[in-house]
Amino acid sequence: MSAARILLARGLCALALAGSASVARAADIEASTVDATENSQAQEAQPPAEAGDSQAQSQSGKWQFATIGYVWFAGAEGSTDVIGPVEPVGLDLSFGDVLKAFKFAFMGAAEAQRDRFVVLGDLTFIHLEAKHGIDIRNQDFLDAELDSRTAEVTLLGGYRVANKGPVTVDLLAGGRMNFLKISLQLDGPNRSADGAVTENWFDPLVAARINAPLGGKWSLALYGDIGGLGMGSDLTWQGNATVNYQLNHKMTLGAGWRHFKVNYDHGDFLYNVAQSGPIVTFRTAF
Repeated sequence: MSAARILLARGLCALALAGSASVARAADIEASTVDATENSQAQEAQPPAEAGDSQAQSQSGKWQFATIGYVWFAGAEGSTDVIGPVEPVGLDLSFGDVLKAFKFAFMGAAEAQRDRFVVLGDLTFIHLEAKHGIDIRNQDFLDAELDSRTAEVTLLGGYRVANKGPVTVDLLAGGRMNFLKISLQLDGPNRSADGAVTENWFDPLVAARINAPLGGKWSLALYGDIGGLGMGSDLTWQGNATVNYQLNHKMTLGAGWRHFKVNYDHGDFLYNVAQSGPIVTFRTAF
């Protein structure tokens, strides 16, 4: 074999070896690229949901609080018996009469929620000194003066039975402590009479609350409770409906109507009174 042929053969072998090495390197690069892509896809497939679930669980496990201040423009109607031997007097106090008799009042509520568990509290204290709107049924008397201090403290706990969708429904149970201190002075041309009573009692309650959107920043809130049933009051119940407007993510303004009835009869004392009127609320979330 000539020297030229030997050199040509060696050159072809070198080219073949170089080509094999290049193909091998290309295959390695392609394999590593595929592995990197698969690893990247596997990492992307790793549940970011786990982090999200953890964050959602953390948020859902927190207590959320809100306070509700309100003004209730209520009148009062019914009857009360403070002086045992004397017939009960009737009450027909318009809000104007209540405003004239007004001495002091405090009204406020609060709520707490964790997941689907709900706690509601409410406190009302009203002090009145009324000379008008009192129906004297005994003709021996012409003038009456009523001094009334009433307080109700309500505490309820319950569960949000409807939590998915725009409408929420809470079912609750608990009780209300009632504190009354009432004095009555009756005067007539020939005789006078007076009496004072202090009564405290507890009413077990069941309640429901519904919240529904009305569109945009508007919503409707409905609340009602009933209780007593002879274990405190003969019967007590209330209903509250407000239309609310969300001022921002923390504050909501509401307006509506509230009716509250108590029928309590113990010994010579009778307190059968319904309070009703418009209500304005201001809710702040924390």
